[in-house]
Amino acid sequence: MTKKGLLIAYTFFFFMYFIGFGLMGNLNAGIPFPWKSLLEPLTLSHFFYTVLVTLLAHFVLFRQFYYRRPRWQLLAAVAGLLIFFILFRYLLEELIFPATIGYGNYNPKTSFRYYVVDNIYFGSINILIGFVFFLFDEMFRNRKKQSELEEQNKQAELNFLQAQMNPHFLFNSLNNIYSLAYEQNPQTAAAVLKLSDMMRYVTYQKKDKVSLEKEMEYVNSLLDLEQLRRDYKLAARISISAAAAQTLITPLTVIPLVENALKHGDFSDPDHPFCMEASVNNHQLCIEVTNKLNTAKADSGGGVGLKNLQRRLELLYKPGEFRFGTEKKEIVFYATLILPA
Repeated sequence: MTKKGLLIAYTFFFFMYFIGFGLMGNLNAGIPFPWKSLLEPLTLSHFFYTVLVTLLAHFVLFRQFYYRRPRWQLLAAVAGLLIFFILFRYLLEELIFPATIGYGNYNPKTSFRYYVVDNIYFGSINILIGFVFFLFDEMFRNRKKQSELEEQNKQAELNFLQAQMNPHFLFNSLNNIYSLAYEQNPQTAAAVLKLSDMMRYVTYQKKDKVSLEKEMEYVNSLLDLEQLRRDYKLAARISISAAAAQTLITPLTVIPLVENALKHGDFSDPDHPFCMEASVNNHQLCIEVTNKLNTAKADSGGGVGLKNLQRRLELLYKPGEFRFGTEKKEIVFYATLILPA
């Protein structure tokens, strides 16, 4: 429970308690309910020590001793607070009040034993009230800690998954550049520069969200880099609507779809090109990727990158907020991703 929430809860409780205590006192006395009676010294003293002992029980006694072992320390602390309550009330109502306003709370003939037992009862009620508030406070505090822990674990797993993606991309790109360098291709320098820009994106991109347009700059560079090492023109078609281009997504969301197609697909057939389409409908970003399967590869289809993407989406979005699916139909692989726009 937040500090503001505790303050509101305590204020409401004590207000109702104060009004109720004064009301019951007047009803028991058989008199109407005059507001001025709430300002009587004994009413104010009752309210004061109720607030004091309740807050001490909550914020000192149970905060400090509830989780301690052995349990006798908690029992000793409760006994100590009861003794404090009895002595404090006796000092205020049986010594100071008679000397200042001419009367106290108890009949002067009240026995010491009765006084102690009676105040153990009242003090225990105040401590119990503090304990109830303490339990609610602890419940909310534990929920907050659990939520923070889950968020930290989720972030750690996201960082781990992203760290897995970076080497995968780097190995693929270095293989491409190695092929260019081995063939002494004059475009090797341009490829290294493009790789540098791509590395900067995947390594230093710290924003929670980027536009799809920004992510597509990386995708286009990736395809350009792949084109440099191929002896045929890549069969690829990309269509991104204006609304989709400005839609914000988590960085490195689209890249695994393209990398998977490059790894498992066949980009040499103009009749079955790699296709990527993105549009926005009903406040949803729909991304569809299709590619012809490379039947020469035994593992054609979805790889580790897509499993990685699936897990990242599960961590980033609530159930039902996204849809991600893949399907093989004869020689074509389909991947569909739907995100909130």
